[in-house]
Amino acid sequence: MGRPPRALITVRLAVRTESTTSPERQIAECKSFCERRGWDVVGVARDLSVSATAVPPWKRPGLSRWLDDRAPEFDVIVFWRLDRFVRRVSDLHQMITWAERHGEKGLVSATEPFDLTSATGKAMATMIATFAQMEAHAAAERVASSRAHLLTSARWGGSSPPFGYRTYAKDGARYLEINPTTADIVREAARRVIDGEPVNAICRDFEERGVPSPADTYQRNKSGKDFVWYPRTLKGILTSPTLLGQKTRSEDVPGKKYKQRVLVHDQDGLPVRMAEGVLDQETFDRLQDTLTDSASPILRRSADPRTPLLNVIKCGGCGKNLQLHTTRKRRKDGTYRVTERIRCLSRVGSPACPGYVFRPEEEIITPVLGMLVRAVGATPVTRREYVQRAKTSGELKHPPFDVHEDHWQFVPVGTTFAERWRSMELTEIGKDLIRAGITVRCHPAERGGHVLEIPEDFRERHAKSLAQSRSHDGRAGTPTASPGDSRPREALSSRSPSRSNTPSGSAATDQEPRP
Repeated sequence: MGRPPRALITVRLAVRTESTTSPERQIAECKSFCERRGWDVVGVARDLSVSATAVPPWKRPGLSRWLDDRAPEFDVIVFWRLDRFVRRVSDLHQMITWAERHGEKGLVSATEPFDLTSATGKAMATMIATFAQMEAHAAAERVASSRAHLLTSARWGGSSPPFGYRTYAKDGARYLEINPTTADIVREAARRVIDGEPVNAICRDFEERGVPSPADTYQRNKSGKDFVWYPRTLKGILTSPTLLGQKTRSEDVPGKKYKQRVLVHDQDGLPVRMAEGVLDQETFDRLQDTLTDSASPILRRSADPRTPLLNVIKCGGCGKNLQLHTTRKRRKDGTYRVTERIRCLSRVGSPACPGYVFRPEEEIITPVLGMLVRAVGATPVTRREYVQRAKTSGELKHPPFDVHEDHWQFVPVGTTFAERWRSMELTEIGKDLIRAGITVRCHPAERGGHVLEIPEDFRERHAKSLAQSRSHDGRAGTPTASPGDSRPREALSSRSPSRSNTPSGSAATDQEPRP
């Protein structure tokens, strides 16, 4: 007699109100449903304050852990209602495909009569998901309409006001007015910048005088030190159109992870005014011209990360990211001397960090790549395959584990990490290391040199992301290399791999992409 089906219960709730079904009730009804069918409940995936429209099942913190590593531990996913599970038809179809590829798992609603293992059940589920998606779209349109109206009005929508302003209540809403204390700080900084004083020098002076910073003003200071003024923060304040009393909004930058502030315009195409300006238009324009003229073109944000191995190389003193810094000094003949150094992000003179500084090529790129090749270069790159129990017993003569259960199987792709990296550019190598969880604590040679930090499961971590890159690139091996510096290939080719320092640990990469 075979074992009963194993059920994973998943509950989700975006906002908890009196009219919503509590997670406790969802779990209770799902458990009762499983008991009536004789199913064993092996776990509960809870995802509260999560929108089904914005976050698909495979990206939810609770459920994603089960769908990834723990997929062999259950046979069916049980949810209270379909709209608690998905609200997009495309998400439902991807989950059906995922279930079929991972042991033909079941997707079952505890309160709705359909069976996703049949064509009729799938059609009914699709119809229910379509109505759920329509309901979600209607709600989103109502919220968007309300926000659009608020955005074009003079009212303040909430959160902390721009530096130089404060809020006041009127007719049940909040509006902005000039804050005399912080507005004087802004005007002083603007005047000094126009007179030619560097932003860094102004920040140091503000700290020495104990001038409250924005973090202190809004009680968001997490640094442990009072009155911390960062040049980037001050420059952001001085370049914002809010100094003219104009409203701005956050907008995504295409192809970037960061956002930018843009002006909000009314129906006539004019900027929406929230309050009286801290600066007049003439002063604001002079300030922007001065800041633009003083900015170095080299320091402007580029399409690709400028720092080699960003988020991999860490300061050996404090553990923060190391970043590339460029300085320009004007010579007597009018030309500039450009110097590049990789240094810690900690502030200069911080007692928590010695402030290590490295030459990019000689002290970071070449030695770090050499250490990586010697440590893990000979390690085979593998992929992880989901194996169903029905397909195993007849294929393996001496199975190393119980073949009567679904499991992950690790299969080499025919290349080592050194061979893989040899055909990649430095940016792609950095992404590979981040996927594997590998970091480097960087110390000067006189302090002992760099130290690799390689987790035992680095190949398994790399395995999960390799499936995603394969689905994007359509290749089982190396991801497509982006144009850039060819130095990594030379550095990797000049060293022969060694197995002496290879960390232990099993590895795999998914043969089938996640949903």
